[in-house]
Amino acid sequence: MPLTTTRPTRQTPDLHRVHRLESPFPLAYLCHALWGACYAATTPHQLLRTPVLLAVAANLIPLIAQNVLNAAMDIPIDARTPGKSGVARAAQRLGRRRLFGIATAEMTLALLLACGVAVHLGRPLIAAGVAAGILLEYLYNLEPVRLKKRGLANPISLGAHFSVLPCLSTFNAVRPDFPGYLWPLFLGLWLLLIGRTLWWSLPDAPADQAAGLTPPAVRYGSSRALVLAVGATATALTLIAWGLAWSLGLGAALLGTTGCGIFLISKLRLTPATLHALHETRMRRHTLTFVIGADVLLVALPLAGSVLGQVANVLR
Repeated sequence: MPLTTTRPTRQTPDLHRVHRLESPFPLAYLCHALWGACYAATTPHQLLRTPVLLAVAANLIPLIAQNVLNAAMDIPIDARTPGKSGVARAAQRLGRRRLFGIATAEMTLALLLACGVAVHLGRPLIAAGVAAGILLEYLYNLEPVRLKKRGLANPISLGAHFSVLPCLSTFNAVRPDFPGYLWPLFLGLWLLLIGRTLWWSLPDAPADQAAGLTPPAVRYGSSRALVLAVGATATALTLIAWGLAWSLGLGAALLGTTGCGIFLISKLRLTPATLHALHETRMRRHTLTFVIGADVLLVALPLAGSVLGQVANVLR
């Protein structure tokens, strides 16, 4: 009897946990889904159009649903990873089959939304971006491919789903053309997410190795993985500065790269000795704060630019 009375009350926090909705993750997911639309909009009002809002939602849902799929497949690994044991316990209580069904249902809903917007606007790239992101998540998590265990394919695929794919999809929901500044900017965002993924995977290395997975932190060692993360992030900052200067001017480029560069500076202070002390919960509560600040800044810069452009037109 006690099990039947307590189980329903447990499901809500367990679902919250496996979706990784603890602060500040939700703000990060929203920024990743908004980047493309924000850099496409010439006025903030364009972001409030129904097709654009639906396209943003279609890209946002898989970014959250992939956490459920990952939790379902990584119960033994998360149980051995500092800071993730709570995710493993929540996933175990809900059950792998139920989690797989929830993730699939959410991703199906996202794909249907994206297809509806794509058909309405006559822009198939909107749906293609969402479909590609969903496909990458299944390939990332499921055997026999399981990109998670395949070295650099791990951060490259995860970085693509959290940057360039939603960027292209939501950008296309606002406007049909693709100006030149997009390519250095979106490639820079992709490399930025690759660097973050490499850094974020460092605390998982012992549990991944025990499970037979070989992400970069296991295949190359934590120190080399950190060097790769720093290199990817430094290259990303150069490309982002190029894209921002091209689209918004040198001031925006300076602000954007400075905001993203704080994360890089904090990583340069890590040593082989301190790498072993990294803990997922502490990383989320402290370093991730700078990351979210940079993400919000990258959303705010094009919006501020469009507002200033409107003001300038009025004053002419």
